[in-house]
Amino acid sequence: MSSRANPLTSKVAVAAILAVVGFFGIAGESRAADDSDPFYGIISQRTMHAEDFDKMEWGRLGSFRYPVDWGAIQPAQGADFNWDRIDSLVEATSRRGIDFLPTMYNSPNWLSTDYRRMPVWGPGAISLWKKFLTSAVARFGTDGTFWVNNPEVPYRPVMKWQIWNEPNIRNFAKPVSPRRYAKLMKVSAAAIRRTDPNAKLVTGGLYAKPPKGTGIESSKFFNRLYRTRGFKQSFNIAAIHPYASNTGDSIRRTFPLRWSLNRHHDRRKHMVITELGWGSDSATTFGKGDADGQGLQLRSAYRKYLKYRRKLKLDSIYWFSWSDLPPGADSCSFCHKTGLFDSSGEAKPAWFRLLDFTHEI
Repeated sequence: MSSRANPLTSKVAVAAILAVVGFFGIAGESRAADDSDPFYGIISQRTMHAEDFDKMEWGRLGSFRYPVDWGAIQPAQGADFNWDRIDSLVEATSRRGIDFLPTMYNSPNWLSTDYRRMPVWGPGAISLWKKFLTSAVARFGTDGTFWVNNPEVPYRPVMKWQIWNEPNIRNFAKPVSPRRYAKLMKVSAAAIRRTDPNAKLVTGGLYAKPPKGTGIESSKFFNRLYRTRGFKQSFNIAAIHPYASNTGDSIRRTFPLRWSLNRHHDRRKHMVITELGWGSDSATTFGKGDADGQGLQLRSAYRKYLKYRRKLKLDSIYWFSWSDLPPGADSCSFCHKTGLFDSSGEAKPAWFRLLDFTHEI
């Protein structure tokens, strides 16, 4: 971290005070959960605990995205689905007025030797994938058994379901195939809507501009998806991950997806950014050099996206990520120092910059 002085602005200081009041109950009152804004979301790289969700609540962050790995839920073919971990997360978020966005992805090792292989190669794989989705929706959706069995938990059913992660880049798809992903969306939509007609389907967050030779640029990939009959009807919301070195490039990587939607007569459909972030170091890809630089970058990006929110029809931005990984952790090149909190749990300037927006200071 740089030793350059950069004291908190008055706005950030006020936000910090508000956060402290929330955490420790100085005001003697509980803030209404409805104050949370689902536009401001979070995805975490590590296990979230009650105190983390408390901070989200008092920070007025209204949405939490969680990757649901099929193999972790069903570790063996024919085994019962184990939803215990998701139960705890849905309860934790619901009690705090936070929406839960699951990303359903990965083929388990008992089905495929490569987790990136989308389960659409045959009727058997498709049937198993649909059972996985149906089980999740029947448990957490509108009339889900989770709500029936836990009436003391505030009713906040999962309404949006994201299908796969970054299907346009080889890190998560093998092969990278618009045709296969369009098929995955179609079979997923059929299974989910049959179980919960109120559910909305979110496309996998497209990596906006994959490095050369690793995938297909997001708008080109999306244009090719539309060539598959029925894809247009399979989704409600389009998702993107506009990682870039600065705000301007991030914006420029986001708009082509909006234009693709418009071009295919889907102007009414909304978008969501299910990952966006910058690191607080120089080693992390897209890192801003230090924690102060990361905070300033967050402020710049959110200001610009709020400016274009209506034009993009942008519902949410999920910051990647909640906290830094511990030193030496194995992860992606831009994952290590992107947290709002460091690996010991201390808030970084980016957290207070975000509070400026959520507390409308």
